Amino acid sequence: MPPSSIYSTLLLLTLLIASTLAEHADPEVISAEQHIPVHRPREYKPKKLEEGDELLLSQVVWRHGDRAPTGTYPTDVHKEDAWPNGWGELTQLGMRQQYALGRLLYKKYVNTTNPLLSSSYNSKEVYIRSTDVNRTLVSALANLAGMFEDGQSGQDYPDSHRWPRGWTPIPVHTVAEKDDPIGNVFAPCPRAEELTQSIYSGEGFRKFVAENQEFLDFLSEKTGKKVVMPEIYLINDAHFIEKLYNMSQPDWLTDEVEVKLRNLSQVSTRFLFGIGDPYVPELIRLRGGPLLSTMIGKMYQKLSCHGKMNQGDECNWIGKLKYHAYSAHDTTVYAFLTTFGDEEKVIEGGMPHYTASVAVELWNLKNGGPSVRVLFHSAFHHTYHVITHLAKGCPHNSEFCPLKKFHERSLKFLPKNLEKECQSQQDKYKNKTAWKLKSN
Repeated sequence: MPPSSIYSTLLLLTLLIASTLAEHADPEVISAEQHIPVHRPREYKPKKLEEGDELLLSQVVWRHGDRAPTGTYPTDVHKEDAWPNGWGELTQLGMRQQYALGRLLYKKYVNTTNPLLSSSYNSKEVYIRSTDVNRTLVSALANLAGMFEDGQSGQDYPDSHRWPRGWTPIPVHTVAEKDDPIGNVFAPCPRAEELTQSIYSGEGFRKFVAENQEFLDFLSEKTGKKVVMPEIYLINDAHFIEKLYNMSQPDWLTDEVEVKLRNLSQVSTRFLFGIGDPYVPELIRLRGGPLLSTMIGKMYQKLSCHGKMNQGDECNWIGKLKYHAYSAHDTTVYAFLTTFGDEEKVIEGGMPHYTASVAVELWNLKNGGPSVRVLFHSAFHHTYHVITHLAKGCPHNSEFCPLKKFHERSLKFLPKNLEKECQSQQDKYKNKTAWKLKSN
């Protein structure tokens, strides 16, 4: 099927889905995912906001939009030249998905009864950070184009017929991948690697592999490469994306094989992030803890400056900041959600879908004081819904969690000194032994 026909088919699917999703921010988005349920206890009661309840800060992390595969297997007939910008790059569809998420965030934080943000971009209120990867950087730009498309000509952007209508340039900050444990959960951390290898050599993972070795051998034969369990997701990823674009698939990749690929990828991922068997809180802390720690730190800074009317040099930046977003990856969102402690319900259906997003809001409630509300946007055709009650240690029947309680329940997942905690145990042992010998 030629690209124009594929695009027309996807657009038609978009409009059909959008017609049934009246609350969505933009009809020009495409759903290729199953519905993701919202888990709430029977006694759960949404809080009716009162006069005096104030939203002080929202911190949002999202996964990039639709992308090309990051690679494929040797026998795949579809090589890198099948993708306009090459492996791993954001597609036009991904740009539109992120633009739609931006419109959804616009409706949530700008075009609402009590807006958090100004109607047009304000550099004091908004800060955007991205991992140093093309698809997340472009996703951030597309998202912001949707969130702040109502800029004023001559004020927010040049008054020129050559300038893209309505587009306000907004800075996106980044740091090198190796120096970014907040967005890149696989940034260098020897201790995390030790824990991962310990899991892979453990009884639970070895049993999992043994039970599926015949299937791994089958994949190795068909793909032309040796397939090991930790890398099975790469085949699943390539197949999922190619199928979305109606690309031909080999005869051996049947519906049954597809389901098994997806299921094994999901289980393997749980081991990788320390929420399989065994459950490894230390690995959760090293992978998801840096982002959680950063968010909690900003909430306390914001609250402190709010209490003293933003006076003091330390309040120059955080005092006026209202919205801080992180443009990142499925692994970033996944690792962050593992810190909530009820993975079976929070992370349902495997890795987060394109544009999946978590919003962590700091509120000052009239009858509750400083409180946290956590919202989850599971995919581009869903709205944000509350998941605060899924954070173990927070009230299970409320959409708000007192900040102090949220902090206390998070302590075991917060690195105290990430650089020190990332040191390998072997190096620590060698240094300790050397110190003892020197002392003697």
